[in-house]
Amino acid sequence: MKYPIGIQDFAQIIQDGYVYLDKTDLVYKLATEGKIYFLSRPRRFGKSLLISTLKYYFQGRKDLFKGLAIDKLEKQWAEYPVFHIDFNGGNYDKDGELDKRIQGYVETWESQWGKDPINEELGARLAYVFKQAHEKSGRRAAVLIDEYDKPLLDVIDNGNTGLLNGKETKLEDIHRGILKGLYSIFKLADEDLQFVMLTGVTKFSQVSVFSGFNQPEDISMSGDFEGLCGITKDELLSVFDEPIHELAYKFKISYDETVERLKKKYDGYHFGEEMIDIFNPFSILNCLKSKRMHNFWFASGTPTYLVRLLAHSNENINELVGKYYDASQFIDYKADIEQPLPMIYQSGYLTIKECNLEDNTYLLDFPNEEVRNGFIDTIASRYFANTSQTTSWVMDVTNSLRKGDTSRFEKLMTSLLSSVTYRFQRKQDQMECERYFQYTFYLIVKMLAFYSTVAEKDTSEGRIDCVVECPDYVYIIEFKLNGSAEAALKQIEEKGYAKPYAADNRKVIALGINFSSEKGTIDGFIPKEL
Repeated sequence: MKYPIGIQDFAQIIQDGYVYLDKTDLVYKLATEGKIYFLSRPRRFGKSLLISTLKYYFQGRKDLFKGLAIDKLEKQWAEYPVFHIDFNGGNYDKDGELDKRIQGYVETWESQWGKDPINEELGARLAYVFKQAHEKSGRRAAVLIDEYDKPLLDVIDNGNTGLLNGKETKLEDIHRGILKGLYSIFKLADEDLQFVMLTGVTKFSQVSVFSGFNQPEDISMSGDFEGLCGITKDELLSVFDEPIHELAYKFKISYDETVERLKKKYDGYHFGEEMIDIFNPFSILNCLKSKRMHNFWFASGTPTYLVRLLAHSNENINELVGKYYDASQFIDYKADIEQPLPMIYQSGYLTIKECNLEDNTYLLDFPNEEVRNGFIDTIASRYFANTSQTTSWVMDVTNSLRKGDTSRFEKLMTSLLSSVTYRFQRKQDQMECERYFQYTFYLIVKMLAFYSTVAEKDTSEGRIDCVVECPDYVYIIEFKLNGSAEAALKQIEEKGYAKPYAADNRKVIALGINFSSEKGTIDGFIPKEL
């Protein structure tokens, strides 16, 4: 089986025999039931392939679609003039780069369809091109814009500036103005347009980008198009049955267990109320080809703009995940650095886990292990002072716990926590101190989950702060702030936190740990075998 990793051209995938998940019935539905669309999906989720498929469809390339679902649906295969703008690959953190990119497209089209003899303004020139294409071909134009928001994401909150009317201006504002002008053209040229499709990671609010634009139909959370990008479970099992068997053979586990591991690692995305499970296509293809379960999607690009936004935000990541939100709070991004939630969701680092249709609220959380582990590791590397050694710290902790070396574990914890002392010392308010304490230990627990089985468990007697399960040991950990390790240990025993492991052959060790906000590190550590 040939895997189209990194290949986004529909024609190349078909002609060169790469595996293709047939989405053309949905492509036909898009093309025949609407006119102007917007689709938000995380990066590397198949948006560019979708745009490419639409391009060849509107070019009337019937030969490429032979045997696919659309082959039975489309009867005419008319050829339309197609205008494709792709913002992928460009680097827009310098003044003038975006304008240069757009000018290049317009000049190319003018050479084909003709140039406005009167107007020099970009919008008027582009509208003239659309009209000329309509008149000369006898058919309206199809306009396809891929990653429309990349010029904004490249510069959002990074401080870069440029010149606007001779005045130094944030590059983010300059780009927003350029894109607003570009997209407003579609309203002016409406009678010359057959179809318009914009894709991107985020949906910027109407007033900032789409003002003046005939508002597109946002299908990002449409039940009809949830499976338009990505891989559904049915598609995974039907198309990739053989490579899943090969993966199971390599890991020496059953087929069903292999599917379950793939689900935990790469599944969990939901893009609408139907709650259809969507697998990350980039990670699945890389996993099946390499026969390794690595963090392929997360490793392909660090979400630096999200980390910047979180640094400005008043909310920590543990205060954002696992909560219900009204749809209005995360669907539109309002360009407010104090509210990073919408961009975290739209970028694919959070997803819908449950929906309450009665009050229009949605539960947001990490979609799967790959995203949770990668995102937490990225945040932790910036939160703790010794950023270069966070991963090695996790490995050292994991090794010490596997060996039952609690003394080594105490030293490693003390060393790490010493790097966040100043965060506690500058918090005079007790509630704020408690908040940072919870955030710090949340990151530590999630970091450990990268290598070990870690759970924050609810029991009939209360909630256990942390459980780490190793091959020979089970650690039940209780953290206290400005209390005592003895009190933490007493809580574990009195609440019966070890009861679920009564029949377990592994050694069960309770760890009572106290953290002093005054000292900014551990001030009490007691291990006890139960």
